[in-house]
Amino acid sequence: MQFVRRVRSEGFTPKEFRTICWAALFLLSIIVVSGAAVRLTGSGLGCNDWPNCNNDSFVDLSTKHSAIEQINRLFTFLVCIGVALAAAAAWYRRPRRRDLLVLGFVMLLGVPAQGLVGAIVVWTKVNPAAVQLHFVLSMVLVWTAVMMLVRHGEPDEGHRVSAVVPRVRARVHLLTVMTALSVVAGTVVTGTGPHAGDAKARRFFGSVTDINGHALQWVTRVHSALVWITVAVALSLFWMLRRLPHDREELDAPLSAWVAVAVLQGVVGYAQYASGLPVGLVLVHMAGVTTLVAVTAWLWCSTTRVVSG
Repeated sequence: MQFVRRVRSEGFTPKEFRTICWAALFLLSIIVVSGAAVRLTGSGLGCNDWPNCNNDSFVDLSTKHSAIEQINRLFTFLVCIGVALAAAAAWYRRPRRRDLLVLGFVMLLGVPAQGLVGAIVVWTKVNPAAVQLHFVLSMVLVWTAVMMLVRHGEPDEGHRVSAVVPRVRARVHLLTVMTALSVVAGTVVTGTGPHAGDAKARRFFGSVTDINGHALQWVTRVHSALVWITVAVALSLFWMLRRLPHDREELDAPLSAWVAVAVLQGVVGYAQYASGLPVGLVLVHMAGVTTLVAVTAWLWCSTTRVVSG
């Protein structure tokens, strides 16, 4: 109670706010991986109703598939708590800042929106478009949490200016767009292949579920081509920065992290396809996608800064 009274009167300290933001980002990332585990184990319809698991009970752990789906659903409550704390921390932060309040509000709306989309996923029997939207919304929430974390570390007073020259900022924006397209293309691959959440679930291109299916090979090649183009854009940004020491200093850490994660993702991606999409490697790939989106958000935020005056 003393802590609550102190927060209401004095607000959260910068360290407390940062810790809450990290916790929210961690929980949002974990729910992506746990959701992927539901799909990869074929447990997408382990619970055939929402919010109840089935017609008989709210919670059902009687089968492996229902237990996996139920654990993922119950973990969502932890995510709700983490996001609610982040939004509350933005409100009670001193000084109170509009940008952090907006980001907190977006996260606060995003979690129930995810719950609604999750219900649609169940009601539509794991329709690939609904599953795709579910994942994209998760990436939006991860992006927002990273923005809140980065923005918190900036000065509270001042105005926002570009931290890099216009052509560098434009190239970062292009890299962001290409990263988003690559991620969305990856969700199409998932919605076409054998790990769509249930053996009887619809696929984007018919009912092909085999690794050798023509549709899966085609969408995988499109996804791979987009990834290569995205990496080329990142390398062109490195080349552009070679004669811009100030801009290179601003972007060096997030851009280096982006390239490292992207290369690792490429290695895992080719390895999983060559080995027939084993569950373990696909799960690592999903965790890598989440990390890549977070690093891309960091890179995006690094193109601007707040200056006083």
